[in-house]
Amino acid sequence: MKIFFLFFLLTFSLEIRAQPLISSTWLSKNLCDNNIKLIEVGSSYNSYLVEHIKCSQFTNFYKNGWRENINGVAMQLPKIDILLSIIESMGISEKDHVILYPKKISNYYAMAETTAIYFTFKLLGHKRISILDGGYPDFKKQFSLFTEEGSFKLEPAYDYKINFDESILANTDDVLFNKKNNFPLVDSREKDFYLGINKLKAFKKFGTIKNSINIPSKWYLESRGLKFNNIKLINYIFDQSGIGSKENVIFFCYSGLESSINWFVFHELMQKKNSKLFEGSLFEWEAKNNPIYKNF
Repeated sequence: MKIFFLFFLLTFSLEIRAQPLISSTWLSKNLCDNNIKLIEVGSSYNSYLVEHIKCSQFTNFYKNGWRENINGVAMQLPKIDILLSIIESMGISEKDHVILYPKKISNYYAMAETTAIYFTFKLLGHKRISILDGGYPDFKKQFSLFTEEGSFKLEPAYDYKINFDESILANTDDVLFNKKNNFPLVDSREKDFYLGINKLKAFKKFGTIKNSINIPSKWYLESRGLKFNNIKLINYIFDQSGIGSKENVIFFCYSGLESSINWFVFHELMQKKNSKLFEGSLFEWEAKNNPIYKNF
C-alpha cells in the first residue's frame, strides 16, 4: 500500500508539472483528452482551416490580443483582463494541460510567437503548459492520420484563476540593477543587430544595451527550425556564454519575442530559475530614454 501511494504521488506530481517540451509521439497518444487544450499558433486562419492537429484551436499572436501597442510602444503585455478574456474564450481553466504548437517553419518568428505565449501563461501562474517540439511539420510527418480540416472550438470558460508570477518578468529597473551589479544581460537578436550593423526598420537606433552579451535565439533551434537542439548542445552554448549558473540573467531583444526562446531554454529546459524576460525589451528601453550603444 505504501509503495502504491508513493507511486501515485509521483505520477500526480509529474502530471501537475507537465514537461515544457513534449514529443509528437506523446501527443498522438493523448489527443483530444478532456484536460488537454491544444492550440495552434499561426499567422493564417485559412491555413488552420485547411489542416491542423485534431482537437486544436487557433490563435494569432498579433491579431488576437496577446500583445498590443501601448502609448506608442509596440508589442507590450496587455492588461490582465484582456489576457484573461483570450484564455477563457478558448475554454481553458487553470487546471488544464495547455499544449502550444507552431504551424509553419517558413514563419521566421513561429517558435518565438509560441514561446512568448508560453511565457504569458507562466506569468499568469499556469502550471501545466507545454510546447510541441518540432511543431506541426514534425507531427504531420509522423502522424498525418491525426490531422483534420475545418475548425474546432470549445465553449468559453469563465472561472480561470490567475496566480501572477512576477518573478519571471523583468522591467527597466531590473535591467538597471543588473547593469549596476554586473549581472548578465543577454541580447537574443541576430549578431548584426547586436553589433549595430543593421537594425529593424521600425526601431530608431542601431545597437544594444551597453555591456550586454549576445546569444542569438536561433542557436537553440535545430537548423533554425521548429525543433529544439538536444540538451547536450544547449548546455554547450550555455558553457560558452560565460554566464555563471547562479547569476541573475535577463533576456531581451526588440520586443520580447526572440528573447522568449532564450528564457524558455534557460528557465524551463535548463531549470535556471534566476532567469527573467524583459518583455518590453529595446522598444520599452528606448521609449524611456535609456541609451542604446553600438558595439563597434
